[in-house]
Amino acid sequence: MKKIILVNGIPASGKSRIAQMLAERLNAPVLSIDGIKEPFMLQFADIIDRPLNRKLGYAAYEAMFNIVRMAPEKTLFIMDAWFGFREKEILKHYLAVSGCQHTVEIWNQISPQLVAQRYKSRCACRVKGHPGEDYIPELMDLAGKARPMQLGHTFIADQDKGINDSEIISWIECFLSRV
Repeated sequence: MKKIILVNGIPASGKSRIAQMLAERLNAPVLSIDGIKEPFMLQFADIIDRPLNRKLGYAAYEAMFNIVRMAPEKTLFIMDAWFGFREKEILKHYLAVSGCQHTVEIWNQISPQLVAQRYKSRCACRVKGHPGEDYIPELMDLAGKARPMQLGHTFIADQDKGINDSEIISWIECFLSRV
């Protein structure tokens, strides 16, 4: 039975750090939406606008679940993405067709102020094609509205309070021992 840990949250909410920590501790692969789409962004850097970036995101999202679908049974995956940029029904569909029987979610909660600070600090080093600093007001608004997908057990990682890696690992290991 395939298992997926959804590391979910808006851009700059700390998903990638948690996903990498989990990968190292659990010896499991990370499928990252940016990891899949950024090589394409590099090839087309001069023509990527926000609508094309979104289409690449849709394709990367589908590619992540295609990889899971083709993987052997009993594989554990860690998925690093802002799952809320697609409708919940699409996520349910992809989980079903990928053959995933067990899902948990780590939701990265973050305040508008902290997400703005983090996003601004990384704008200069991001692959061309990601939204720039002009995206920050929209992102701050999103930080106040975004919620987890809650398709399985959900752990809230409050980025403003600091992250306890051991607590997350214990929670995940408890889940893995039951399935």
